Amino acid sequence: MIKPSPMRKGSIFLTIRSRKYPALRFLSNLMRCCWLFFPSLVFIMLAMLVFSQLSQGRDILISFTETAGSFGHVLFAKLIFLIAIFFWVYVSWYSSRMVGYIKEYQHREAVRIIDPVLSDEKYESLYAMELRFLERFPRIIGYSCLLVVMVVISLLLYPDSWINQQPFLLLIGLAVLVWLTDRWLIRKTARPGISATLRNIAWVLFALVILLTILFVKLELFRQFPYILLLLFLLLVLYMLYINVRRQHMNRLEKEAQRSTRIHPVKPWEKLVEAGMNYLRLPREEKNYFAIFNLVGIIGLFFYLLAINSLSASVQMGPFAVVLLAFAVLLGFGNLLSALSCKYQLNVHFIIFLLAAFLPTPDHHIVRTASLSERTIDPTIYAKRQHLSEYFYHWLKNRPEIDNMATYDLNLVLANGGASRSAYWVATVLGKLEDASLTDPRGRFSRHLFCLSGTSGGALGISNFYATLLHQQEKQAVRGFEESGRNFLRQDFLSFTLARMMGPDFFNYIPLLNKIVPNEDRAEALELAIERATDDSYYRVGFDSTWFDQCLTQSGKSHNLPILFINTTRVKDGSPGIVSNIHISPNIFNRRVDVAGLLSTDQTMRLSTAAILGARFPYISPAGRINQPKKPSPENGADTIRAHYFVDGGYFDNSGAGAVQEMIRTLLMLAGNSKDPLIRQRAAKLKIRVLHITNSPQGTVPLKPIGPFVNDVLSPLLTITGAFDMQTTVNDQRFITYMNDLKSLPGSGPFHSFDYIPLHLYNDPAIPADTLSKGPYVMNWFISDSVRNQMDRRLLKQPRLDLLIKEYSAQNR
Repeated sequence: MIKPSPMRKGSIFLTIRSRKYPALRFLSNLMRCCWLFFPSLVFIMLAMLVFSQLSQGRDILISFTETAGSFGHVLFAKLIFLIAIFFWVYVSWYSSRMVGYIKEYQHREAVRIIDPVLSDEKYESLYAMELRFLERFPRIIGYSCLLVVMVVISLLLYPDSWINQQPFLLLIGLAVLVWLTDRWLIRKTARPGISATLRNIAWVLFALVILLTILFVKLELFRQFPYILLLLFLLLVLYMLYINVRRQHMNRLEKEAQRSTRIHPVKPWEKLVEAGMNYLRLPREEKNYFAIFNLVGIIGLFFYLLAINSLSASVQMGPFAVVLLAFAVLLGFGNLLSALSCKYQLNVHFIIFLLAAFLPTPDHHIVRTASLSERTIDPTIYAKRQHLSEYFYHWLKNRPEIDNMATYDLNLVLANGGASRSAYWVATVLGKLEDASLTDPRGRFSRHLFCLSGTSGGALGISNFYATLLHQQEKQAVRGFEESGRNFLRQDFLSFTLARMMGPDFFNYIPLLNKIVPNEDRAEALELAIERATDDSYYRVGFDSTWFDQCLTQSGKSHNLPILFINTTRVKDGSPGIVSNIHISPNIFNRRVDVAGLLSTDQTMRLSTAAILGARFPYISPAGRINQPKKPSPENGADTIRAHYFVDGGYFDNSGAGAVQEMIRTLLMLAGNSKDPLIRQRAAKLKIRVLHITNSPQGTVPLKPIGPFVNDVLSPLLTITGAFDMQTTVNDQRFITYMNDLKSLPGSGPFHSFDYIPLHLYNDPAIPADTLSKGPYVMNWFISDSVRNQMDRRLLKQPRLDLLIKEYSAQNR
């Protein structure tokens, strides 16, 4: 075999038509390169979509500009960002370059078979355009990584500009501009003496970037987008200089290699490097750059693995750096498959996809459970939960103060889903009500609280408040519930979750690699992030030490905390489910699944696990599996299990209103049919108040025309998506109508009265003067300080919440 000369970039057979029409040839090469380097392009487009089109991505960018914390902490986070972006850029460029080397080698060999006497000079002349594409396209990929970050930050700097409407057009325009600049640099660096000057400038820029990073952290200039853009621009210039100086250095090494005798490596690591380079068809002049690529890869991979395995490290890095690190690793893996596909003329991507789709994959999404007996807890504790009737009767009998009052509030709380946005809003609203009622002679808000029902982030919010009540019972009652919820739920629950999602959960589908992937998924990461969050307020939340069995009611015993409804949805049949501390009777709750009742005897779960079981919204959190023991079949007598998978409760009911409506209906019957005069007397004084805490925009969705293509192709999907969103609206409206019907009952039946009080995060459409809370409030497992401050201001000026607070204040006078 004739050894190919060092690659000058090339790869595609020419047709007569492409030779005749250069524009067609250019377009053909462009499309071929897009296909050849598609892993890198996919992640560039994905980054652009995430950070420009999704409000969650934009909020992550905003959080990057926030510099709260010590100087060392902030400096570490910003340096990790520099490492992450350099890792992404370098891996995108050089791994694509290696794919190009293999493609060029394959093409040279194919051409030599057809024309064995074709010289290298003739080959490079004949395929000059193809060679330029394979050299410069990876460069453009590297440039585009930096351009994407610059564009998405520019969108935040100019929110009302045209670039917000056409960000991809801006990216393409900048890529063309950088490509033209790169051509100019190629010509400049070819001149004698210029290369050395540019190398010196590059070193100065490198030092300047480090110094500016330290200076920006010290002066808190990372809060201002122009300074971040300046730093990114310097990185772009530094990268362009490095690329072009590298090319001239390679040309010089190539000439020296032609004049010298090749020295074979003697050290083991040198032999390993040469073997790798030969396998990837890299020229000898690339040795130093190949070494740098591996060094950069090792450093980036170290921080990537650190983010996956260390909660504190991932939180300190922040979600932006974690995403960039993961993108670099995943596209590097994708380009590795592309390189193998080119080398062996086999679509390895498709083979991996088929194997992942049809081979058994380890199930890492089993809900975390633990043994009750290890904590010396009664293994049958879940079977002994109170029924609704027993809890209701105990609740009334344990409140003798009702006898001395004309009316007595019974509060039911509904909490809509919405990740940390919902959790933060729900916990602070409930905390504010609790703080305001601490000295109320009628009793604290929590004393009147009968049920907490929530979904997704709302489930986390009510669980947060419930856990605070659980752990504060022996503490002196002082204001601090609102502060506790605010301090706890302002934290970063996203970074560790993303690291696991783009780490073990991704590679779990890759054959052989899934054998070494740890049995830890992103849902567990989210739970751990909640359990190990900083919890140093006066009223501790205590997710790290709270088991769900500590929240259970027990038959025959009083329970001084409210009913807890964490709403979820079963995957197989779409049935709604409830994780509750009371027994969920199918005849009362319309065959809703009693999720806690599915646990095996002697099994329990943490409160955080229960809360997240109602917040498993793909793709951030996968469906969680609970194995229910099944009685032995009469045929073989073998014990079997029934696998239940549960996802976010918002698929069926995003507020938990359905379960509460069924509860109210049962309470009406229990109070009306009771033979106990004490129950009837006290029930007659109850004011049933439903506090519905929402966090989504109110009002109707604007109906805009859709194009014929979308109508024909995507209308079923759009309808299903719209039905999913509208289902919550219909459920909530059904509940509101039910409450209005109860208000119109003569004498309100066995109770004194009914009231429905919505507490909207966004503007309340029923109150014309409420116009200051338009948002947007981002739905994510991470809240930037900017969004959180908006929510805190809303907490001070929520009209209906203000009325409730004034009601407690009036009673305290």
